[in-house]
Amino acid sequence: MAEPASSIKSRIAALNIEQVHAPSPGSRPAYSYEQATTPKKKPPPPPPPAPGQRPPVQQRQQTVNNPPIFSNAPTSARYLGNQPAPAKPDTPKISPALPPRPPPRSDSKQPPSLPPRKSSENTPSLPPRKSSEYSIRRRDSTESIATVSSGISSLSLGSAKTAFSNATSNGGQLHQVRAPAYDPSKLPPLPPKKAPEDPKQSKATLKAMKSTTDVLASRSLPPQLPSRPPLPTRPESKAKDHVQPEKRQILPPPRRSALDFGMNKSTELPPSIPTSRPSADSSPSPDPGAPPPIPLASRPNLDAIMASKPKLGATAACLKCRDFSAPDSHAARFSRNNLPSSDVGWLASQLTSSFPSPTDKARAIFVWLHHNVDYDTHSFFSGTISPSTPERTITTGLAVCEGYAGLFAALALKAGLEAVVVSGHGKGFGHSALKPGDPLPAFSCGHAWNAVRIDNGEWKLIDACWGAGSLGCGNTYSRHFTPSQFTMDNNDFGYSHYPADQSHLFRTDGRIMTWEEYVMDDMGGRVQIYGDPDDHGLGVRTFQPAMRHLKVHDPHDAPVVRFQFATVCPHWNHERNGKGKPYIFTLHVGGRDGRNSQHLPFNTDGKVWWLDVNRIELGCMGQKVSLMAVIEFDGRDGRGLTMSQYKARVGRCAMKWSSVAMWELV
Repeated sequence: MAEPASSIKSRIAALNIEQVHAPSPGSRPAYSYEQATTPKKKPPPPPPPAPGQRPPVQQRQQTVNNPPIFSNAPTSARYLGNQPAPAKPDTPKISPALPPRPPPRSDSKQPPSLPPRKSSENTPSLPPRKSSEYSIRRRDSTESIATVSSGISSLSLGSAKTAFSNATSNGGQLHQVRAPAYDPSKLPPLPPKKAPEDPKQSKATLKAMKSTTDVLASRSLPPQLPSRPPLPTRPESKAKDHVQPEKRQILPPPRRSALDFGMNKSTELPPSIPTSRPSADSSPSPDPGAPPPIPLASRPNLDAIMASKPKLGATAACLKCRDFSAPDSHAARFSRNNLPSSDVGWLASQLTSSFPSPTDKARAIFVWLHHNVDYDTHSFFSGTISPSTPERTITTGLAVCEGYAGLFAALALKAGLEAVVVSGHGKGFGHSALKPGDPLPAFSCGHAWNAVRIDNGEWKLIDACWGAGSLGCGNTYSRHFTPSQFTMDNNDFGYSHYPADQSHLFRTDGRIMTWEEYVMDDMGGRVQIYGDPDDHGLGVRTFQPAMRHLKVHDPHDAPVVRFQFATVCPHWNHERNGKGKPYIFTLHVGGRDGRNSQHLPFNTDGKVWWLDVNRIELGCMGQKVSLMAVIEFDGRDGRGLTMSQYKARVGRCAMKWSSVAMWELV
């Protein structure tokens, strides 16, 4: 055996050398433990980089403070925060790695060999492990950075089994906690069974528990109260008593007259009982709680009320021939200059409160705007139009189309009507019809009008601005009443007004007119109509030919041209609905080649006027064909002039004409 080491340090060094290099027999180490602990010299710094060369990147120093991660270690080997186990006081420091051993020399002596390790056969056995009943369940560490699965033990899963033992003394057996052996002889005796009850005895017990009237009350209970005496019987009602006694109402005594106080008491007789009063025996007395009977004498007569209303005939339903003289004359009484204030509500009440019909209310407002508001030509032509309020329009008396529509809607709403302001395009001042081949223009919104709900819930389109007057020559405003802007049919109204919202068309046929159809309706120009055709009771859309330009030589058309127009409605009466008897209408033509100018009278039946003329007799290109009305004949008014009187005196007396319509020859 080798000599034992002189000290503990020498022995540790020998053990380390033996683990790193297998010592050769009889050799000794060439260095000692103190030499191994000598620190190494630091390497020299690197040379500076050459000019223009980028310096090398400094290598990051590896840290040595990272705690070891025991991923596969048992939970007993891990500590708080996964830090390494603290060193024990008697544990020597671990030396750094040793340099490689030089090759052995032949003359070197063998190092002393270590004493042999004692056998583990005589190692004392471990004490027996306690039962798992007293084992403490360990919980997983919440500070560990290792995976959860690596720290799960057989105890952390709540198993009743104890951990496996690695000791050889246990023999690798698994200890379990088992219940003691079952011994039936040690069980306590069962309680005796309850004897079955006798059904007869149970019935007798229940019967004895029931209370009876013969059994005296117990002294512990309160004394029983005496029973309530029965109510007296109700007396039978007589046949003449129709009101129950408990429902009778004590009426106050009748009021005494002045005769009871000594004034002619002996001579005055009481008033006689009316014969219409029912007797007490024939009819039952009224119930005091019932309402009094309705007096039939003062009940209004429904037949008389309906007779006073306008008949729902053809003339009553047609606005064109309806008599509006009452609302028109009433609206003319309220001059804007005499109003106490610009209150819209007060003015609406004064204009419409006396008319029950919604149509008459709307008509009164429409006529008042004609008499009291003028078109603001200065703002229109100077381009300084600004939004206005209804009160401002009443105060100034000036407005454009937006002001007319806004004031009409405000007055109508205050009067209890349904009205809206409709904006869109209007073929008014400055409008020019498209020529054939022109592109379709884009929609433009520059006009405003109204829609109001009149009789029978009908939405009616009206234009209060165009109905009050029109712009004439020299940018001047001419105030003249145009009732057709109130009475015109919604379908005809839509040919000159196109709303921005198509739901405001309100056509009677329910059809939605397109923008293209609206613009192309007057392409090439419709017949030129002068003034208001309502002055003559004529319909605008009844004039034929409808287009302005007529071809003198047209091989594809008929050689005869029919000129025709009619009244505004089939039941129009000139004397009742218009301004009097109709005029004599003539057609002024230039003759063949324009050298035979003459007036040709129209044929009529009182409702329709017509005249057939050869195309070559109309005149030459560039001339005009005019529809004229004889308003004065032989120094007298032309109304009521018959056709025979006209033919007998034509060319022999003075006559005066008024232009109604015009066509151009091309």
